[in-house]
Amino acid sequence: EGQETDMTFNQIKYFVTVAECLSFTEAAKCLFITQPALSRQISAMEQELGTKLFVRDKKRLKLTPGGSVLYNRLLHLLTDYEEAVEEARHANSGYEGNLHIGFLDIYDISGLFDDVIREFREAYENIEMSLERFSLKELPERLYARDLDLILTYGFSLYDKPDLMTVNIQKFDSCIMLNRNHPLAAQETISLADLKEERFIQLGPKASEEGYRYITNLCVRCGLHPNIFPVEKMEDVMLWVQTGNGVAITTNRSIEKQNPHVVIRDIDVPEAKNHNITMAWCKNNYNPAIAIFMEMLEKKLTKIL
Repeated sequence: EGQETDMTFNQIKYFVTVAECLSFTEAAKCLFITQPALSRQISAMEQELGTKLFVRDKKRLKLTPGGSVLYNRLLHLLTDYEEAVEEARHANSGYEGNLHIGFLDIYDISGLFDDVIREFREAYENIEMSLERFSLKELPERLYARDLDLILTYGFSLYDKPDLMTVNIQKFDSCIMLNRNHPLAAQETISLADLKEERFIQLGPKASEEGYRYITNLCVRCGLHPNIFPVEKMEDVMLWVQTGNGVAITTNRSIEKQNPHVVIRDIDVPEAKNHNITMAWCKNNYNPAIAIFMEMLEKKLTKIL
C-alpha cells in the first residue's frame, strides 16, 4: 500500500533546488537559508517519504533512482504552481491579456459604456481591448466560437442559449419608428391598432429568428397581425422607414433615434415595456479580464441606480 505524505511547497522547492545544484552548500545560498537547516529539511522529507532521495559521499551528492523520478514529477508541479500564482497576481493588478466585446449593432452605448470603457482602458493599459458591433444573430454565434469574450444584446435572444453567464444591465421599451412626415409622427405615444394597415419593415427569421419571434409575439399580444416585410440587415430597416415606405418596431435604446429623418414613438401597452438588455459570457471562458470589466460595469450601475 502507498504511504500518505504531507509535503509543503517549501519542502518541494528545497528538494528541487538541491537536486539541481547537487550541493547542499550551493542550494542553501540559492534559497537564502543555512546549510544545516536545508539538510534537516531534506532528511525530514526522506523520513516522511520512507525512501532515500540522495546518496551522499565526501566528494559529491547524487540523486537516487527514486530521487530522479521524484525530481522530474515535482519540477512540473512546482512550475505549474508558480505560474498559477503569477497569473493570479496579474489578474488582480497589471494583468496582461485581451478582451473582445461585441455590442448589438443598433444599441446606443452613450450614457453608460462610453464612461466604463474609458475608465477600464485607463486603469488596465496592459489589457488589449477590442470593440465591435454585430447583429442579434451573430453575437451569440461569435461568443460560442470564442471570437468574443463578452456580448451585449437583448435578453430575449439568449433564452434558449446554454452554458452562459448573464447579467441584466438595463431595461428597454419597444417603440415604433416612423418617417418624420408620417401622419402619426406628431403623437408622443402610438397604439399598434392604429398601424394595422401599415407595412412593418423588420429583420426576417433568417436574419434573427429570436428578434422576428419577439416582434410577432408582441404584435399578437396587442391584437395586431402585422403585414411584415422581412429584410436581412438593420441598415435596410432604416432605409425603408427613412424613405417613407413602412414602419418598424425598434427600442428606445437604439442609435436609430439619431437619424433626423425618422422619429421614435412609445407604444401604449405594458407588453412593450421593461425588457432586459443583457451582458453575457461563456461559463467556461476563464479570461480574467471578463471579471475585471464586469466588476467595473456593476460599480457604475450601482452609482446610477
